[in-house]
Amino acid sequence: MKKYLLTLILLTLMLAVSAEVVPEQQSAPLSRTEAPAVRYWSTHEQGLLPVQTLPGLDSTVQVPQRKDPKLLVVLYHNIVFGRTGNVYNRDLYNFEHDLAFLKRNFTITNFRDVLAKGSKATTDQVIITFDDGDLSLYAIVYPLFRQYELEATIFLVPNFIGEVGYMSWEQVRQMSDYRTLSGRKLFYFESHSLTHRMMGQLSVEEIRHEADTSKRLIEEQTAEGVTVLALPFGNGAGERSIIDEARASGYQAIRTSIPQAVLTKNLNVWEIGAMNVENYSTDVFVQKVLVLTGR
Repeated sequence: MKKYLLTLILLTLMLAVSAEVVPEQQSAPLSRTEAPAVRYWSTHEQGLLPVQTLPGLDSTVQVPQRKDPKLLVVLYHNIVFGRTGNVYNRDLYNFEHDLAFLKRNFTITNFRDVLAKGSKATTDQVIITFDDGDLSLYAIVYPLFRQYELEATIFLVPNFIGEVGYMSWEQVRQMSDYRTLSGRKLFYFESHSLTHRMMGQLSVEEIRHEADTSKRLIEEQTAEGVTVLALPFGNGAGERSIIDEARASGYQAIRTSIPQAVLTKNLNVWEIGAMNVENYSTDVFVQKVLVLTGR
């Protein structure tokens, strides 16, 4: 009897663990009446604390010229100081080594420049993106990318804003408004839908609401245009109804989660792929990039 009870308890615990849903797999509230009372720290008063672990990342490098330049989009979620078991987390040590590799081999850019003049590129291009708006983007990515003057594109879910563990609108505005001494913008905010639901499973009316409302809210808060829609979970990639509604809402491109690197001259703006970066070493990261780019 005791053995039977012990087995039953173990099975119950295993089912509970397997049923756990990590934050990145959840949907945001369908509606928001007021922002929850969440405490955030600010870097306004005390200045930006150094967070780098890899010296020399700010040195000038010569990116190789290419006759067949390609575009690679890399996708991160959360950046953490230490290692964790969450597949969506990227520890700072490996993250900085990722950046060093990308900086040596790619021109780090943004969607707006690629859409405007990507076909004229003479080097491989990379867009560093972050999904959801995790608070680590303000705490770690913001000071790090300011120090090294690297560009980042952050796909926001407006109904996540203000939730525990996510950035506030004030922090989003601070990052969006930042300019380097030379006047260059580093942080671009785009849409990851309104509620982070699988768009391929929504009605046309729901798709329109997700695309329209998220775009409007982000533009109201940042006073900057929103041009790219990133599909939650990559769901609905290539579906005509989503593309049509995105185009009607004023988007110029859709980012999927299809791991690929494409020739800049052959870019399909309505199905731009992205390599999701998980919790592995930079050695693995480099191998994945080399396989995708064929370099």
